[in-house]
Amino acid sequence: MSALLDIRDLRLGFKGLRGITEVLHGIDLAIAAGERVALVGESGSGKSVTARIILGLLQEARAARVSGAVEFDGRDISTMPARQRAKLRGTEMSMIFQDPTSSLNPTFTIGRQFAEVMRRRQPEMSREACDRRASEMLAEVSIPDPARVLSAYPFQLSGGMNQRVMIAMALVNHPKLLLADEPGTALDVSVQALTLRLMHDLVERHGTAVLFISHNLGVVREFADRVYVIYRGRIVEEGPTRALFDNPGHAYTRALMSAVPRITGAGLPEVPEVSDDFLAPMVRHTGGAA
Repeated sequence: MSALLDIRDLRLGFKGLRGITEVLHGIDLAIAAGERVALVGESGSGKSVTARIILGLLQEARAARVSGAVEFDGRDISTMPARQRAKLRGTEMSMIFQDPTSSLNPTFTIGRQFAEVMRRRQPEMSREACDRRASEMLAEVSIPDPARVLSAYPFQLSGGMNQRVMIAMALVNHPKLLLADEPGTALDVSVQALTLRLMHDLVERHGTAVLFISHNLGVVREFADRVYVIYRGRIVEEGPTRALFDNPGHAYTRALMSAVPRITGAGLPEVPEVSDDFLAPMVRHTGGAA
């Protein structure tokens, strides 16, 4: 199966007073159409900057140096003009950010923000048509009173409601790829679980491919078909979810799993010390999707 997203030897450096500091060191990652793939690692490992490069948000940054191939649906995002990259965002690829409240514009109603997203694909859409489509999407994420929500401002809604709005807005144009950066992290645990279930059901219904960025291994195990583990800007392990969780091959993956709290009454889990094994060659798992 050909890849919808194919990243090869992706490198990112930032220019500073002492030259270029490289933060991504040759990332290879692929996602097939309709596949749910997780990118896991601790804070600062390079997860979020990878997503921003896929969206084309760092290629124009003066201090950033991006190299390698990032192909989306057969087109090289790295070499396409900035205006063309911008047209992909919100239409063929969308992103859900960690904090829904700060990701929405507080000065515009939810309805107006929906309209702006939909008009990226269909500039001629009337406001009435936008409201009808937005109401349909809000109903899909189990919002009981779409008309009230469309007329509200983000600060008038709860964090969980804003997160549902973000999911609906990200999927309203039926994108081929959804980038989800720690969705629900800022929410209460029960609200987070409900939000992730809604997102899972929606992307499955619409056949949307997902790059799910997280450090929550419990969520990843339930959500993803395949997993990439990133450590200090390098992919150190990759494979089908079940195979990777049942038999983690890399020291860093084992450390991540050991750090997951367990209700055993035996105190905190012991985490292996960092050693040269953490920068060993990447471990690949073979076999079908979990």
